[in-house]
Amino acid sequence: MSRPLPWWGWLIFAVLAALPLTPWMSRYYMLLAFDALLFGAVAMSLDLLMGYTGLVSFGHAAFFGLGAYSTAVLLERGVLSLWLCLGLAVVVVGAYALLVGYFATVRRGIYFALLTLIFAEVVYTVFRYTQAFGGSDGIQGLPAPQLWPGAAIDTPVRIYYLVLAYLLLAYLACRVVVRSHFGQVLVAIRENEDRARFLGYDVQRYKMGVCLISAVLTGLAGALYPGRAAYATPDLMHWSISGEFIIMVMIGGLGTLVGPIIGGAFFILLQEKVSSYVQWYSIVIGLVLVLIVLFAPHGLFGVRRAIRERGRREASASQEARARGEAPG
Repeated sequence: MSRPLPWWGWLIFAVLAALPLTPWMSRYYMLLAFDALLFGAVAMSLDLLMGYTGLVSFGHAAFFGLGAYSTAVLLERGVLSLWLCLGLAVVVVGAYALLVGYFATVRRGIYFALLTLIFAEVVYTVFRYTQAFGGSDGIQGLPAPQLWPGAAIDTPVRIYYLVLAYLLLAYLACRVVVRSHFGQVLVAIRENEDRARFLGYDVQRYKMGVCLISAVLTGLAGALYPGRAAYATPDLMHWSISGEFIIMVMIGGLGTLVGPIIGGAFFILLQEKVSSYVQWYSIVIGLVLVLIVLFAPHGLFGVRRAIRERGRREASASQEARARGEAPG
């Protein structure tokens, strides 16, 4: 039985946990680290669909936004319990994911992507033009949520440790999913959906299952966001945000879990740093992404794999050459 997390994974999380103790981690960098880890977790959740099932979703921004609004609505009404906010996010996002999954999973390829986009645009339009949710301005000026009465998550350090704990739990959950029989069936569907159906698997049920898991994890990430930003707006549900999530997964590497976390953090840091120097930062980011796609088609995490595989091939070739040289003539 494989370990839930390899030693280097625990080492990375230990380093991340020690970051707030360093003297150069100001409030700005703490909040930037929060965004990097949060959107890295969202990209990892999307990787369950894209990397392991072969389904491209343009609707994940809706899951994220619904999670954010679930927290915002409760905080606005004086319900400060983080656990109630997360619980409401699971119910709301889960119900919406089942609805989307039921209709979208009967299709495949571009039709699945278009159906997720259509549903997401409907949700975006409803929240943008409904004054009960603040209209285009959203819900602003929210108080900080509380773990329990008197324990408000109201400092950058507390917010950072909250998202770090979520990232760890989300990664462990995704790792269990992809290493289970359920995860193996998802890979089979990605490789050949017709063959998986011929073998007796209920393909639509498995697709709906992974859609639900991916959506709920994304919704939980969204539910944490108002604690950092103190608002929830319809812009969080815009289709361009879904596009950014997809880009994060592709930057890090499909079907790796760790890669999308790296991709999400890289995208957020690149976007923040470039935008602080030039106004046309989108062009610079686009050029960087083009270079990654051209020279690292398997993502940043795939570069590590490629180097390791190349080393193995060279070692194997060296052993074969040595064996031929030692063989009697």
